[in-house]
Amino acid sequence: MARKNHSIRFLGAAPLILAARFSCGLNPAQADTAYGSVNNFDTVNDTGSVAHGFEIELDDVPSSSVTYTFDWNHYGTPKITEDTTSNPGHTNTVIRYQATFDSKTLTWSTYTAIPNGPIAPTQGHQFTNPSINFGGEHFGVGFSLQPSSIQYHWLLDGGGILVRGPVVHVSTPTFSVVPAVGGAPAQVQAVIIPPPAPRVLDFGAPTWVKEIITTSHTNSEVRLRDLVTPDADFPGAKDWRNGEPDEVEVEWQLMQIDYTAPDGGGRLQVVAAPQPLNHGDEVVTRRYEFYDYVGPTDPETGEVLVDTVAPDGLHGGTNTAYANTLVVGNYLGAQMSAFAALQPLGLIDHLPDGEVGTAYPTRTVVIAGQTNFSVSTSGKLPDGLYFDAPTTQVYGTPSTDGTYRFNVEVSATNTPVIAKTYSFLVTKAGQVAPPHSSIDSVSSPINGGTTTGDGVYTNGVVATVTATPAVGFAFLNWTDNGLVISTNQTYSLTVDLNHALTANFVQVPLVVIAPVSSGNLTLSWPTNFSSFVMQEALGLNPPVWKPSTLAQSTVGANIQVQVPPSKQQSFYRLILP
Repeated sequence: MARKNHSIRFLGAAPLILAARFSCGLNPAQADTAYGSVNNFDTVNDTGSVAHGFEIELDDVPSSSVTYTFDWNHYGTPKITEDTTSNPGHTNTVIRYQATFDSKTLTWSTYTAIPNGPIAPTQGHQFTNPSINFGGEHFGVGFSLQPSSIQYHWLLDGGGILVRGPVVHVSTPTFSVVPAVGGAPAQVQAVIIPPPAPRVLDFGAPTWVKEIITTSHTNSEVRLRDLVTPDADFPGAKDWRNGEPDEVEVEWQLMQIDYTAPDGGGRLQVVAAPQPLNHGDEVVTRRYEFYDYVGPTDPETGEVLVDTVAPDGLHGGTNTAYANTLVVGNYLGAQMSAFAALQPLGLIDHLPDGEVGTAYPTRTVVIAGQTNFSVSTSGKLPDGLYFDAPTTQVYGTPSTDGTYRFNVEVSATNTPVIAKTYSFLVTKAGQVAPPHSSIDSVSSPINGGTTTGDGVYTNGVVATVTATPAVGFAFLNWTDNGLVISTNQTYSLTVDLNHALTANFVQVPLVVIAPVSSGNLTLSWPTNFSSFVMQEALGLNPPVWKPSTLAQSTVGANIQVQVPPSKQQSFYRLILP
């Protein structure tokens, strides 16, 4: 399909968080929820049953306002639907990670195990590894319109259908900004409230929140896939801090709703201390860990009797009557969040599957904190689905089934072009597709070469991707989420989950060959390619490349090598180590 070029500038798609008002201990007239929040969380399966999915409900949020979802767990890309009937007058969006049920074998395609015992917070990094199934998962979501409430539920087997389990007690923070006043910098503040739960007594179920606080900010870009629990065995791997130092302060707070109080009581919110935004481009990262409260409660009202924790993180606060009482129970999960003062230009990770005859969830493809960008597309959407360039929304009702690939490129002033190939499946009405994952690839830089092999694959098959460098470039390696996975141009992998691969290319220096009067040949290339190494070989059948022994010198803006007649029968190349 020919590329469709949109030469005009479009008003940017909705940024991650729009303005909202709420009271959080600051002047409400100044507290605005700001751009740039993404949230990932670890959650333990504490239902007592094997789970086969997970559901996130965003109340009063349309599907077009869902930005990012974390799609690299046992369940892959979630199904997104709008619910306008459960609460008339309100549009809620349900994000459902789900296994598929085989009615012939009466089995589910995947599951989340029951933990063998308590899971430590330090083991949370394993939730992002689908090859491990020990009782928890990692999920994540972003949105451009602040929900009125968020509910999390495990999905359990209800006789071949998925039914909601109890409420999951892992809350999502909301970031608010107080503008700069009187020479003082703007400040960002995080607030979390407990999830809604059925009322039993005057007080709701209590949960401990362990807030981990950092001391500095960085302006390095943070992606949803980066917000994970750190792995002590791999200190250089991704983790929620995004380059922040180790935590210097830990605070324990209790969340419990008082149903008899009009405002929910004094433990309804966990309000973080404001953090300054001195330069306006900071990225602030925060982590909240959630634990069961197992201390004593009032038998008639359900109100907790202990609201402080000792330094050991287990017992009631020192110098209290409960200093020897265990009050902190099992780890429930952790929420990792990031706030970006300037939201960088981005693309959503995946387009969800569709079904013929069923309305497709409206998805906003471009995520932008700025207001102007240019977008171009190629590829094909199924009949009945459309792409609206000004809003970058994919919408409609598909009328043809099959596998589709749709390509999007977007750029803005002083911003490199970014691109994404969306591979997704549309099934016939009522058809259940086998477990499958998508493979998408992109070249870096965009003009460095091309890639093939993108598509939707049944889990367990082998997929092959190939990178072909453009003129003036050489292939370097394949990376997946920043990790090098292969240095071969053609790379094969067994499909087990979604993979977003990058083929990295490097510009090859132009070597100028010029004869000199002495009979030597002069090889020269620009000094900005000084990291390249020259190698030589006596022949090419097969070549045995060795570091060249010829001396190099710098002449002006070029590196030069003199090749005497005795060495002119050899072969030479420049290579990036």
